[in-house]
Amino acid sequence: MNSAHSLESIRGYVSLAMYDKALEEWEKLSGEVRETIEAKEIRIVIELERSDFERALRLSRELTECCPDEHAGFIQGAYALHELGRTGEARDFLMDGPGTLREEPVYFYNLACYELALGKEDAAHAWLHRAFRMNIGYRKQALRDPDLAPLRDRILEDDES
Repeated sequence: MNSAHSLESIRGYVSLAMYDKALEEWEKLSGEVRETIEAKEIRIVIELERSDFERALRLSRELTECCPDEHAGFIQGAYALHELGRTGEARDFLMDGPGTLREEPVYFYNLACYELALGKEDAAHAWLHRAFRMNIGYRKQALRDPDLAPLRDRILEDDES
C-alpha cells in the first residue's frame, strides 16, 4: 500500500470517528512516512479527537520545532493548551506562529475564542470580526459555537447596524 493511500485511509477512519483504528493504521506507516508533515498533522488530529491533549500538545510542539512555518502545529497546539485549561498559554502559543498564519481566518477565530475565555470580550469581538471579513462562513459557525455564546447578541446586533 502506498503512503498516499495509507494517509487517505487514516483520514477516512478519522472522519468516521474511528480514532483507535486510525491510530492503528498510523502505527503501520513506515518511519519515513511518519516523518512527513502530513502524517504528523493527522496524528495530532487523532490525539485531539481521542482527547489526549497532552500528547497532542507534545506532537504539536515537535511539529512547530521541525517545521516552524507550518500552521497546523500552532493551531492544534494552541487548541490542546486551551483544552488543558491553559488558555493564556494557548493564545500566546498561537500568536508565536509564523506571520503567514495571520492570513488564515481560523487564526483570528481561535484568538477570539481564547480572548473570550480570558474575559476579554471586546478583544474577542474584534478578532471575530476580522475572521468574518476574511471568510463570512465563520459568522455562521460563531453563532453555533458554545464557546462564543456570550458574543451571540453582539454578532446579531452588528448585522443590524
